[in-house]
Amino acid sequence: MDGAHSVNGRGGVISAIVPTIGRCESLTRLLCSLVAQSRRVDEVIIADGSGGSGVGLVVEDPRWGREGLLLKRVVVDPPHAVRQRVAAIAQARGTLLLLLDDDVELDRECVAEMERALYGHPGAVAVMAGFTNQTWSRPTRIWRWYMRWILGVEKEGWEGRVMGPLLRFCFPDETRQVRRIEWIGAGNSMVARSAYDAAGGFSDFFLHRSTVNEDVDLGLKLGRTGVLLYCPSARLAHFHASGGRVSTRAAAEDDLFNRYQILWKTCGRTEVESFRSCMTFWVLESLSNFLGALRRFSFRGSFQLFFGRTSAMRRIFKQTFRSRSRGAEKSG
Repeated sequence: MDGAHSVNGRGGVISAIVPTIGRCESLTRLLCSLVAQSRRVDEVIIADGSGGSGVGLVVEDPRWGREGLLLKRVVVDPPHAVRQRVAAIAQARGTLLLLLDDDVELDRECVAEMERALYGHPGAVAVMAGFTNQTWSRPTRIWRWYMRWILGVEKEGWEGRVMGPLLRFCFPDETRQVRRIEWIGAGNSMVARSAYDAAGGFSDFFLHRSTVNEDVDLGLKLGRTGVLLYCPSARLAHFHASGGRVSTRAAAEDDLFNRYQILWKTCGRTEVESFRSCMTFWVLESLSNFLGALRRFSFRGSFQLFFGRTSAMRRIFKQTFRSRSRGAEKSG
């Protein structure tokens, strides 16, 4: 990691990359916040996976031209988070890629703060913004126990890191300084295009619509090219708009199966090691969810999470031991 792909100088071209699944109201709010930025982006590439005409009407609204916001629309069918982003990046001319979700709203200084953090830290290749309307999740008691007694991580040593079965956490909400981090989000980050290309871009081995962990995978690969940063002064709101999302069960299956793929193919663990790590996640996360549901006296969504993860474990088991059987046959 020598920082060869970090940004140099100032005045880079910024391309905002926005996959959308037809949430036109949210998309309009995002575009309005980009118009209001103190540091304007140079173009917005919208990867439309909605299958309808609504996004096209938003993009063609003449007000964006009057405001000086350059928009391009790329149609992607069927919708798929990674492939939409990849299609948009292929059309981008920027030296900096601003990765956003379609349901975020940026504070006026957000882009400027992200760019400032990148240029202000030698070797930096990506920076992640913080949130104004939500707090970063903290590990549950079960995961704290696991990290302390199984991984040997002392106290708050898990902050900003990726470990075990791809557990990743950020820093306390009161953090004010730019900090080094081992992962980024795909909906609130800025990445040097040269580092993105050197890292091989987004992987394409994910399940369903790739709604979970594709950003952690990219962050792990970017971390081999340079430094990743968390910049709490760059802030945006994330509204988690519900339209067009996959079911809770499908997202849970995505989550666990994608962890397996990343552990195996990106982190270089063996298939059996990856299987064991995912089994640990399945057991402990299911137990943590169950205890949390008991504490809240509500099991809403808990069963869908469990069934989705269980379906993923079946897929992982079949893939792991099918591969081992093929390997045994070849060696025999």
